[in-house]
Amino acid sequence: MEEATRPTRTFAQFFNWLKCSMNYAPDICIDVGAARGTRSIYEAFPNAKHFAFEPMAQFLPDLRKSLAPYDHEIFAMALMDAAGELEITTTSNEYGSTLMARNSPPERRVAIPVSTLDQQLARRVAGKRTLLKTDCQGGDLSVIRGGDQVVQQCDVIIMEVSLYRFWGAHHPDLFDIVQAMRERGFLVLDILDGLFKPSNKALGQVDLAFAKEEGPLRPHSRW
Repeated sequence: MEEATRPTRTFAQFFNWLKCSMNYAPDICIDVGAARGTRSIYEAFPNAKHFAFEPMAQFLPDLRKSLAPYDHEIFAMALMDAAGELEITTTSNEYGSTLMARNSPPERRVAIPVSTLDQQLARRVAGKRTLLKTDCQGGDLSVIRGGDQVVQQCDVIIMEVSLYRFWGAHHPDLFDIVQAMRERGFLVLDILDGLFKPSNKALGQVDLAFAKEEGPLRPHSRW
């Protein structure tokens, strides 16, 4: 039996569909948990203003290089549902650092500044077509909860979603996120990328793209 390698289409394919089939391009792109940069967003929408949030210092030089050709601002902080300072847990996989771990050893914790999406950008996105992407290792729903004003300005929201509660019972899974987004007037528009669990090759994570239920990206329900 041939092993599956990609469960869904890529970010780049999705953005091409937005531009070519739906005639949509955002004025503002927000990249939360940017790491070294989500180049597929920057390259797809080169005329947008790009806001990137990344708390881990080792990623910032490459993030600056990724965004250098574009109008951008980088925020060296994490976003959650309340502002302050939190301890992020680092992992052997540098992309796996998370604010969702509990009882991690002290030597793996790093204190980082934390803000909310609304505190940072609510005024700056008002009246603008906005695309939001989050990749926060389980903290994605907290980003949304701290950004109700920004969320209502968004046409597209792409969130990393887990099919398992990897960090414990407090870790929102796919059902929790779909339900929370529906409460905010957003429905699933597409399913992007995906990662299989190394332990048994089951699908562990996907990126869900949401759009407003009554918005222009969901113009009808015809097949």
